[in-house]
Amino acid sequence: DILPDHAINEAAHGASNGTSELIDKAPEAVVQETAGAIVQKKADAYSARKGKNTFDVSPTVNVRFCDSDLKKKLGDPTRIPEESIRKCRSSEFLQVGDMIRAKKDLKWDCGTRINEGTLGELKERDESNKDDLWLVRWWDDTSAKKYAYSRHIKKCKPSEFFRVGDRVQAKHDMTTTQGVRISKGTFGKLKERRASDRKWLVDWVSVGNIHTKKKNFEKCAESEYIAVGDIVKATSRLKWKSGETVEKGTLGKLKQKMENGNWLVKWYDKKNKVGEKKATKKDFSKCKPSEYFAKDDIMALVHDLTFENGKIRVPKGTLCTYL
Repeated sequence: DILPDHAINEAAHGASNGTSELIDKAPEAVVQETAGAIVQKKADAYSARKGKNTFDVSPTVNVRFCDSDLKKKLGDPTRIPEESIRKCRSSEFLQVGDMIRAKKDLKWDCGTRINEGTLGELKERDESNKDDLWLVRWWDDTSAKKYAYSRHIKKCKPSEFFRVGDRVQAKHDMTTTQGVRISKGTFGKLKERRASDRKWLVDWVSVGNIHTKKKNFEKCAESEYIAVGDIVKATSRLKWKSGETVEKGTLGKLKQKMENGNWLVKWYDKKNKVGEKKATKKDFSKCKPSEYFAKDDIMALVHDLTFENGKIRVPKGTLCTYL
């Protein structure tokens, strides 16, 4: 269920509009556009053979198009060439669970008002509405649930909000009223927010649960910590006493943290099929989101795709979910 991202996905962002345009461009641009043209030819070949003889075309994957009309026309799921998609950056899409903020003051017929900048969480998308309508639980004093159009909201950056489950670290040395010391840089996890004084209950590493003011900690970037479920890659060729090996760069998933600080990793090694093996922190590094595909990732087409002998054309940039 985890596949390495192919370099050609990145190269395919700029499909060629003709070789005459490449003359004055830098070598990198030539490579990008040439690769884009190659991918487009393979996609055309796939489209032409769809439903006939597809054994010698590029590997295909299942996706679910986000557009409800496309799902009806092409089926759910739909199979397309793996190299026809790229992983989206978080800022390129909205999905259930995202944190957003109001781009302006909003008012509904019932009299409910939301001020510009108010935070909210996306709870549901109205697929029957073509204007991209979302049900939002607004983080105001009423916790109102109201619909808003995507043009009226903006997706938040991870650094712009706190919520249960976030990883944080102490901004400076602290001492609690019970005399417990928390050193600067200590990691913790947010467990709940106390409404009476707006302090957060933080599970601090090696300290435990302490109610802490928000001004005393900051949110960690994804790259600053590792946790169960993270996708990692081997930093060198690894070999166990059993003789089994995985090569440098092999992807894996963190399954469990052991008492001695080591990790149980499920390695996605198709050649040796080592499965789950123990590893130390120096044996792997955390992957960037762009380095792998995983189930439910939001993807975008890197070029147009045609179906049913050209009757249906799906344009470059169309969003879909990786299955």
